[in-house]
Amino acid sequence: MAALLVIGVHTSFVSGFTTRNYLGIYTSRLEIGVSVFFIISGFLLYRPFAAAHFGLSRQPGTRTFWSRRLKRIIPAYWLAFVVITYIMHGDIYRHGWGSPFIYLGFAQIYFPSHVLTGLSQAWSLCTEMTFYLLLPVWALYMGAKARNHRDQLRLELLGLAGLAALSFAYRIVVLSFPHGYAGDVMPSWLPGYADLFALGMLLAVVSSWLAAEDRRPAYLWHPALPWVSWGLAAVFLVAVSNIGLSILPLPLHPPPIPQSLARQTLYGLFAFFVVAPAVFGPQERGLVRRSLQLRPIALVGVVSYGVYLWHEAWISEFTSWNGGVHHLFRMSFLVMILAVTALAVASASASYALVERPVRLLGRRSLNFSFDFAKWPIRFLERPRPVASPEPSAPPTTATPATDALAVKA
Repeated sequence: MAALLVIGVHTSFVSGFTTRNYLGIYTSRLEIGVSVFFIISGFLLYRPFAAAHFGLSRQPGTRTFWSRRLKRIIPAYWLAFVVITYIMHGDIYRHGWGSPFIYLGFAQIYFPSHVLTGLSQAWSLCTEMTFYLLLPVWALYMGAKARNHRDQLRLELLGLAGLAALSFAYRIVVLSFPHGYAGDVMPSWLPGYADLFALGMLLAVVSSWLAAEDRRPAYLWHPALPWVSWGLAAVFLVAVSNIGLSILPLPLHPPPIPQSLARQTLYGLFAFFVVAPAVFGPQERGLVRRSLQLRPIALVGVVSYGVYLWHEAWISEFTSWNGGVHHLFRMSFLVMILAVTALAVASASASYALVERPVRLLGRRSLNFSFDFAKWPIRFLERPRPVASPEPSAPPTTATPATDALAVKA
């Protein structure tokens, strides 16, 4: 969903749909998909640490965590950058001896001359990489031994509240300088989006605490939760689309500070309530959760990183195939988004099968490179597993942290 939202915001603008249609106020806000990515990262990556803090599993090793993150992110990004830049010529490349190190080192958001060049969408990847670097440090601090689960929960919640407050304060300061280094590049740094990661980490903390306490609050396990949650997400999307934000991309028209703060808050709430049904409740029940586990949708989710990396290059190619700059902002939005999505999914699938998955498995087991391309989407598809606490194997009165941990692992 996040990947398709990001494709939507870029294709709607380049095709001209955003500027010539009354629905442009909504398509211009489809950048909200980036917030979904950040919250998913906060939840999935902090969940093992949070589970360890509540005694559900062992603390993940910092070296192992960083190794897995680097193997997951770097090969696919480097491949996409080299092909798109030097073969497809599908991006704007700043020449100079230091440019390759800036682009390939995830440092473009720290240089005003490079921040919107290369794979321009990679600004968010640079922010993510900083989060990966600091998350184990945060988890180590939060993992200080608390006397009980309640104290640990209190420590975690206070820490996340402080992280969100710091993010708000940081944005107020840097956005006070609309031009220059602070206003041009610093809003993209990790502190500027720490509140979104904190919301994802909040889901990880609450779900771990509920599993450790063997609790299932009725309102979180109610059959109506997915519909209520997604309904609230829709309300926040409509709200953020009607607070007077410009329909132009953010770098071309940065909003005033109050609108900027409101925008990110509403983006975060949208993403939070979109993700919540996949965290809490029986994952095998309900139309919403079952739809998220459909093979075509789950497949796009598996390769969504590649979709994120390749889609802008295919937008550039599609534009050149249809008259180039002479037809810019005058193309069919529907044709463009369908074509770009298909091409992005295809290239992302090839990247996943040939690069991402083999590299990720290095060191775990011997690799089998005999691919049957007629069957590989099914073979490589990793079905999402529920992260909510499972049905208890014993009554709550007899459960112990050890049995709860075994149940979660099972």
